[in-house]
Parts: sequence; structure tokens; C-alpha cells
Amino acid sequence: YEALMFLLIWYSVSTTLFQMIRSKIFISDCVVFFDTIETFTQTIAGWIALIGKNVAQISNGISNPVIDRIIYWLIRILICGGCLVGAGILVAFIGIKIAGLYKKYCWDMITILVTLISLEIAIYFGDWIKTVLPINMLFLLLLVQLVYVGIRWYVKGWQEARGYY
Repeated sequence: YEALMFLLIWYSVSTTLFQMIRSKIFISDCVVFFDTIETFTQTIAGWIALIGKNVAQISNGISNPVIDRIIYWLIRILICGGCLVGAGILVAFIGIKIAGLYKKYCWDMITILVTLISLEIAIYFGDWIKTVLPINMLFLLLLVQLVYVGIRWYVKGWQEARGYY
């Protein structure tokens, strides 16, 4: 039974991935999605670099030009590096929490099937979905997963509170 299920999942994933490569709408939505993330990240990084540069201007009051430059770059590196480390810790913390939620509430065959079915619907019917609902397909997939995890979290919590699980 498990070997058959593995083969069915493998077949479903492989055909879906091949169809995804052929789907112009899904590929263009993926490009737009990741391009938006890249633009957002570059904007935030630019703001952090500008803040670091402006705060480092404090060192201009020092009369010695060598020490002035050392303190300028030290302050700038500390601000930019601190923000980078903080963002990395935040991303890691959020990733660990999401992985913990998935492992606790969604670590079963139903999750695999929901993920595959939603991916297949977005790929195969992406043209039709875009005519009715002008939304990015990758964002729609993430939204479906978010709603699914929320429902599973609520149902499992409800069952645990009543002693069913």
C-alpha cells in the first residue's frame, strides 16, 4: 500500500512539475512573485544602508581624518550588520515556528494531497482562474496553504480541548 501511494504521489508530482514548466501563466506569475520579493528586499536593504550612512555621519565631528573614517565605517557596519543579523534571526524563528506547526498539525497524507491538488488546480486551470480572479497563482497557492494550516490547527485544537485526540 505504501509503495503504491509513493508511486502515485511521485507520478502526480512529476506530471505536475512538467506541466508547470509548460504553463506560461504559472511561470510568469512565479517570476512576478519572486521579482516582487527581490524588489522589497532591495528596498529594505537600501533603507538600512541609508540609515547606517546617516547615523555614521556622527563621526564627522572628529578632527582626525583617519579616526573619523574608522568610526564612520564601524558605525555603518554595526548598524547594517545588526539589522542583517536581526532579520536572519527573525526569518529563522518564523521558519522554525511554521515547521513546528506543520509537524504538529499537518504531518500526514492529507496535507500532501491538499498541496498537490491545489498546485495542480493552479497549474492546470490557471488560465481560467486568472480570467475570473486576477491574482498571482503562487500567492494563491500560499494563501490556500495558509487557510488549510489554519483550519487544521483549529480542528486539532478543538479535538484536543475535548479529549478526542
